[in-house]
Amino acid sequence: MKYNKTKYPNIYTYETKKGKRYYVRRKFKLHGKQTEVSASGLKTVAEARQALAEIENKIANGDYDPRKNMTVNDYWQIYSENRIKTGRWAPDTVMTKTSWYNHHFSKQFGATLLKDIKRTKYEAYISSLLNSYSRATVIQINALFEAMVTDAVVNGYLDKNPILKIYIGKSNIPTKKKRLSLEEFRAWDECAREILSSYDYTMARLTYFGLRRSEVLGIKFSSLNLVNGRFRIFLDESRTERRPEGGRMKTRTSKRYVLLDEETTELLQKAMMFARRIAKESNRILGQNDFIFVDEGANLKKRRGEPIKYSHIATIFKKVSAESEIHASPHMMRHFFATQGQIAGVSIEHMAVALGHSTSYMTQQYTHIKDEVAGEVTDSFLRAIK
Repeated sequence: MKYNKTKYPNIYTYETKKGKRYYVRRKFKLHGKQTEVSASGLKTVAEARQALAEIENKIANGDYDPRKNMTVNDYWQIYSENRIKTGRWAPDTVMTKTSWYNHHFSKQFGATLLKDIKRTKYEAYISSLLNSYSRATVIQINALFEAMVTDAVVNGYLDKNPILKIYIGKSNIPTKKKRLSLEEFRAWDECAREILSSYDYTMARLTYFGLRRSEVLGIKFSSLNLVNGRFRIFLDESRTERRPEGGRMKTRTSKRYVLLDEETTELLQKAMMFARRIAKESNRILGQNDFIFVDEGANLKKRRGEPIKYSHIATIFKKVSAESEIHASPHMMRHFFATQGQIAGVSIEHMAVALGHSTSYMTQQYTHIKDEVAGEVTDSFLRAIK
């Protein structure tokens, strides 16, 4: 179609069966790239000039920038995919974060433009969650959304984060108990010794040293090294419900050494022999790269000799908790380990290393330092609980 220039810049005419019409075309640069906006079918020059004025105004306001017209749901896809691609979220973290987002934010804010997020509306919504969740849980839920919006600011989709430091009040929903007293721990441990098999007790006891249950189940024969009668475990793999075959640790800094005491070393040696026997009876020969803990086949015979299910350790804890009437979980044992270690004088930095939270000042080149930290933390913890 032929367009004819008019005396007005960026306004053209063209012929149709119904007569002359006006066409507006405005070129401009967006993030260094040439782009254009147009409008056609305009009947008069006045309409064309008005359309051009509206386009100019939108260009000035950045309304044609897709980053400024991104919905919350759209940016969640960008944000979560980037976290997965860069390895900051493990598969199980993805499942948890996605579930939280879909349940708490997608319906309420998903269709909202990022630039239209209102602090007062968001703060009111977060406050309403306090009627259904503990304050600690609401803080975690808010942190997810706040982190995503902050990421949008960093990447140029927003000029500032409108929901930073919102007020989160009190909740009548009690926070789940996450801490054990020394007396509760001793009573729970005594019950575990009495009612669990040596094999199951070994798995439970390993969590006393700050191991996540996924890390206990990720221990391979090759992970162990006997040092002065005590096992030193190198934790570099984990098994979860979504990754039953194993995979990388929860975070890059989760890789670490853990030094066991003599009693747990002896229990683990027995567990290794027991696992090899079970596997052999199931026509499996366990090698150095196999996981130590295998299924006894009590619930399903065909699973006998296969790597034990992720849910097994939780089942062990529920059994002991019911019998002892003291609620405990593998994660609570991590809290207990950290608390008792710090009571015994372990530095926060060394405890962070022992828990796999941060090793910013240590690298793979300093293995001897990691060993030293592992030993110090374990021995301090054992002194504290005796």
